[in-house]
Amino acid sequence: MNSPLTDFAEVPVVLLCGGRSVVLHAQAPAPCNKALLQLQDKPLFWWVLQHYVRYGGRNFILATGIQGDAFAPALQALGAQASDSDPQVFHLTVNHHPCQIRLLPTGAQANTAQRLLACKPWLQAANRFALTYSDTVSDVDLGAELAFHAREQRVATLVSAKFPVRFRVLGIRAGETTVRAFASRPVIEAASINGGYYLFTQAIWQAQYGLEEADALENRPLEQLAQAGQLSAFAHNGAWQNCDSERDFECIERIVQSWA
Repeated sequence: MNSPLTDFAEVPVVLLCGGRSVVLHAQAPAPCNKALLQLQDKPLFWWVLQHYVRYGGRNFILATGIQGDAFAPALQALGAQASDSDPQVFHLTVNHHPCQIRLLPTGAQANTAQRLLACKPWLQAANRFALTYSDTVSDVDLGAELAFHAREQRVATLVSAKFPVRFRVLGIRAGETTVRAFASRPVIEAASINGGYYLFTQAIWQAQYGLEEADALENRPLEQLAQAGQLSAFAHNGAWQNCDSERDFECIERIVQSWA
């Protein structure tokens, strides 16, 4: 096993950058692609990307959707240079490491499976590839996850993150209006969710996993993988946060600050 610094050297990484917009009172009074939200003068997708760079990632695809034309200027503002041979490919130094980033417009209405399928021509040469959400930040050990994925020898691995608990869950029986109890916090915190940070082998393209069936990756394809016994969960008990609100963004800020 290579050191964590070079774990992802041969693993292309797809960042899903096309999803729903978010409105943040202070920063984005109008809807904004979450990947483009600014955090310490850098777009949110950069923070996700640099996490992979710390583990050797060098080859990236940004699968863009809404506001797709804003990503090239965002990269150029970071110092990226467009390739002479392909205007959709940019070269950017991240944490002193040279990286190649391909911008791939995948359509404003495409779902996650369709965005992944659009990336297929640039992924087929690798033994495995990574895919994650551009609005989700974590301190997960990506090198350990990659080693786990190799040991498991399954088609897919995802990160199992702890369910963020903000509210008390009411104990109400079906058809009743009486609150009988509140679910205990430890019980709720024991629940795990799909935290993204996927790893796939080339077998994911097989028809049995349903990527071609117009359903989002998180629905039929992952369900088919689970039914086939081909989906592993890498447990992560540390920091994890997606961005759907201003409060979420503040949590992400705290995670990023902890990296300093």
